[in-house]
Amino acid sequence: MSPQNLFVATMAVCLVNGLISPALPVMMALWPVWMPEMVRPTNEIIFYGGSLLVATGTLLLSAIPAAIVERFGTSQTAANGVWLGGAGVLLLLGLR
Repeated sequence: MSPQNLFVATMAVCLVNGLISPALPVMMALWPVWMPEMVRPTNEIIFYGGSLLVATGTLLLSAIPAAIVERFGTSQTAANGVWLGGAGVLLLLGLR
């Protein structure tokens, strides 16, 4: 697979994890912390905003092993594969 396809797959896995993660109810409960005051809070905005925050956190957290692997001089495809694997592990933890 090309690095672009691996990145798209990583983004898809992160978005799915944002929808099913056990951290989503926590983010939804903390909506006064991350929601701007000018936005009128509705259930849909709180759900999708919390889901987007969890998905972004998954993307950033799964990038740490990929950055370490890339630092050792491996190819871009290998680093993107590790990134996809890290996101997959976080997805599997969310499915449990």
